Amino acid sequence: MIDPQELLSLMKSRRSIRRYQDRPVPDELVEQMLEAARWAPSATNRQPWRFIIIRDPQVRHQVAQYAASYFVRWAHVEEAPLLIVLCGQAGWRWLHEDVTLAGMQLMLQAHALGLGTCWIGAVEHEPLIEILRIPKEIEIVGLLTVGFPAENPPPPARKPLADLVYYNVYGNQQPSDRAEPGTVKAGPLSILLRRFRIPIRF
Repeated sequence: MIDPQELLSLMKSRRSIRRYQDRPVPDELVEQMLEAARWAPSATNRQPWRFIIIRDPQVRHQVAQYAASYFVRWAHVEEAPLLIVLCGQAGWRWLHEDVTLAGMQLMLQAHALGLGTCWIGAVEHEPLIEILRIPKEIEIVGLLTVGFPAENPPPPARKPLADLVYYNVYGNQQPSDRAEPGTVKAGPLSILLRRFRIPIRF
């Protein structure tokens, strides 16, 4: 097993990289990133994710034109030697949660391999669907830029745990084994459903 402190250090040292070296990402590194993503957890083990690997300069250029929000276009999308479109089965209730988990594992593996990544969430979906010939049953969740870093950003500020963590119920900042839960306002149907729910594991 990996040392817990080494894993924590890996996560703390990861950065969103927006400047890349002009060198390709080897196939074997791409395969390792995808393998890490493939082993992400998903609801009911649905594994709804799909990954589009983009190396072709013409396709990257077209995608970059729509990696934008209003009048702002993300310059590093066109400059990165590799793009990965994170997408999956449209209509799946937990699609975004599942694909995000896969994307995070992919980014951590990339960092461990000496690569930099940046998650792009603001994209124009409809043009990208046409450019990438994505079928209607597939939904885009995000876009990753990938490459060898040409920058080393300083650690970003992080809020202290004391401002983020509560115990047992929201707002309780004092560690304790006991708390007074809130009261659920439920109608007859909700009460009936709760009474007959069957505990399962899958």
